[in-house]
Amino acid sequence: MFDRHFQRICLLSCLLLALAPLSSGAQATTDATLAGHSRPNIVFILIDDAGFSDFGSYGSEIATPNIDDIAASGVRLTNFHTASTCEASRAMLQTGIDNHLAGAGTLKVVIADNQRGKPGYEGYLSDKTYSLGRLLHDGGYATYYAGKWDLGDGLARSPGAKGWDRYISLEQTGADNFEDRKMYAPFNEEAVRWEDGHRAQLPPDFFSTRHYVDKMIQYIGEGARDNKPFFAMIALQAVHSPLQAPNPDIDKYLHRYDAGWDKIRDERYQRQVQLGLMPSGLVLPKSVITRNWDSLTADLQKEYAKKMAVFAGMLDNADQNIGRFRAYLKQSGQLDNTVFIVMSDNGADPYELNKINLPFHLWYETHFSLDYETFGQKGSYVHYGSDWAQVSNTPFAMFKGTSGEGGMRVPFLISYHGKIQPGGISNQFAYATDFLPTVLDIAGIALPGNEDNAQRPYRPSGSSLLPYLEGKSPYVHAATEAIGFESTGSEAIFKGDYKLLRNQAPLGDAKPTLIRLSEDPTESHDLSASQPEIFNDMRREMEKYVAQNGVIRPPANYDGIRQLLINNWPVLLRQMAGVLIAASGVLLIILAAAFFGARAAWRRWRAPAG
Repeated sequence: MFDRHFQRICLLSCLLLALAPLSSGAQATTDATLAGHSRPNIVFILIDDAGFSDFGSYGSEIATPNIDDIAASGVRLTNFHTASTCEASRAMLQTGIDNHLAGAGTLKVVIADNQRGKPGYEGYLSDKTYSLGRLLHDGGYATYYAGKWDLGDGLARSPGAKGWDRYISLEQTGADNFEDRKMYAPFNEEAVRWEDGHRAQLPPDFFSTRHYVDKMIQYIGEGARDNKPFFAMIALQAVHSPLQAPNPDIDKYLHRYDAGWDKIRDERYQRQVQLGLMPSGLVLPKSVITRNWDSLTADLQKEYAKKMAVFAGMLDNADQNIGRFRAYLKQSGQLDNTVFIVMSDNGADPYELNKINLPFHLWYETHFSLDYETFGQKGSYVHYGSDWAQVSNTPFAMFKGTSGEGGMRVPFLISYHGKIQPGGISNQFAYATDFLPTVLDIAGIALPGNEDNAQRPYRPSGSSLLPYLEGKSPYVHAATEAIGFESTGSEAIFKGDYKLLRNQAPLGDAKPTLIRLSEDPTESHDLSASQPEIFNDMRREMEKYVAQNGVIRPPANYDGIRQLLINNWPVLLRQMAGVLIAASGVLLIILAAAFFGARAAWRRWRAPAG
């Protein structure tokens, strides 16, 4: 009897002992997950204005070994698309919805008159959106931001108002990389950077890329005591104009580009074929605003070869700082538990702002050095122009600001140890709105609910890439799903293999063009006449997209440069005042000299001989 009772007591005791760890263990697992012991850190590195081929792992001759290491340990996407302008892309990355719904229907500086004051064209992240920073913060992550913001002016629109715990942010679309508050274009009066609720104080030896990485290392180090996983977004100014870099980085490439853009572009394409990124046999398209290298004078060839060397040095420097950041994570024991995502915000920029018109040129001459000897140094302004931008976008057509593949298709690579097989290449179509759902999926945070009405934020519309990358789904987007884009008068709709695009002057004729991207990635063959049923279906999809997202197309005669001058004339006038006064003074001196010279000549002619 005793033995039977003893056995029962022992059995009950063992059961209680077994259940107790099970119960407390479940709580411990939850606590550990929230504390970051299970969930990975996530680092997102956003490069500004890099073209599809600018990373070494995408065919470039530029040294980007640290970005390439991330690529080798993960997957390179060759069919990832963004908006073709930085503001629209960043709005979609931060919210997971179309840029119009997010408040960034167009670039603020070139907004058309018929768009001004309309919903979707606020010029900052709409209050009707979910924020990437807020979602991750509320989901248990420490959130850190360093770099270009471009999604609203003032503290009330800064990263701190959108859920980022620590941040240093550049308010404008660009700025000088060496000098505090120095604007890069005459439509900004000063560059504004915020840090943790105050105007940022920059060190005397400030260089934007190095400083943003320094700050991110600081934030992660100081936040380590909280024992949370972190989400770190580093949004570099590289390689947005002005192109600037430390001299040693520029010197590496001083003679690398002497052969010219035609040869370099061909070399990049051949490497893309060898790497398995692009099919062989493509005819590389030529833009209407590009030139043959051999048509340039020797002096111009020398000038543009160095401009490209500055671009390469700036991207090389960015990669070095990415390597420095990864070394810090490795030293602190966090590298193996960190997911990396690297991409560009849009295609390469073709516009040399100092050559837009005479007033702009005079402003740049007054505020920057434009001399060959100082290219890329502190105090200089450099942009590499449309010809090198076409090289950056190899093998695609068109540029930033257009709906061509050169404006929208960008390098995108993701590394997730233990989840994504290393060394992969995928040609699966994906879009900028997929980024936020992917990050939330990695973080184990559910997508917010379907609350797209007047009172609640719009639910993210993108799809997580993770099921596809893990081999659990055959695609990211079904062939029947249509995905649209519009900004600054350029528009596109993607559906299955097909794309319908339209661009305004000067790079387009506003005519809709139908492309089968799977067979024609360089957009060389318009199928609108030969496949009228698909063409009409895509046009209907475009009009549906326009209606659902509140798109307001600019007028047919819209011109971005003219609108830039119209929208910003008060600032431009103040910025140009000194230039115009100086130019007027010089003109008056010339006129006065001409007048008195003519009068003296007249008197000599009228004077009697002998």
